[in-house]
Amino acid sequence: MNMKNYIIEFENYEDFTLGDFIEVIKKIEGIPLNELKVKDLTYCNDEFIEGGCGVYIFKEKEDIILVGKAETVSFTERIAKHFDLRTNAWFNRLLYVISMKKLGFGAKDEKGYREASKYAFNNCSLVLINIKNNSNTQKPSKISILETVLRGSANSLNKFKNKTFDTNKKLKDILRII
Repeated sequence: MNMKNYIIEFENYEDFTLGDFIEVIKKIEGIPLNELKVKDLTYCNDEFIEGGCGVYIFKEKEDIILVGKAETVSFTERIAKHFDLRTNAWFNRLLYVISMKKLGFGAKDEKGYREASKYAFNNCSLVLINIKNNSNTQKPSKISILETVLRGSANSLNKFKNKTFDTNKKLKDILRII
């Protein structure tokens, strides 16, 4: 049986530094988008993904392309929305950043989105950072904080310009501070 390696159970990494955790993300193979099935967003190696929400990463080899979150919806619901080819769609940020920043198309260019879709399916993989115990009472939530921290520090194409975090601090300490 071919075991897929695309899930990071966040609770196992809270004692890692942010820098070490980013390296884990870069090194994990992920599931190639051209092999991804809806089932893979609910089950990994036939094991139910408990929680089913968290942060997700689209990457190309070790380059992090996009950091996103599935917080109020499951991975199953959120990931598919990135592949909506309509330029006026609300949640297709992956196609937008690949079209603009990797392929050089203008904003909301239909051909750019089609080319970005092909590019993503041919070159990118998906990593899920599953967060089982995301408290809905904590504001901001662990999922929101982790997404912000990774977008600020992992050099993704959808990075925050003015937000960076100390990569030598432990994740659990960063999540407590924010």
